[in-house]
Amino acid sequence: MNPRNNNLSMEYQADPKENIGKPYRRGMLPYGGAVNSRGIITLVISEEDYRRDMDRLKSIV
Repeated sequence: MNPRNNNLSMEYQADPKENIGKPYRRGMLPYGGAVNSRGIITLVISEEDYRRDMDRLKSIV
């Protein structure tokens, strides 16, 4: 439930790859990535890659 307007809403989860080539704004790289010196997104990390890396790190500890 959205506390601002009390309506039910489904959370939309966009594909982070859609952001490649766009100017960076906060929140556009939820799982990490890279931005060049001009502020353009050049690399994004997918949720699957992020989870795989985190699982690998947890297994080390």
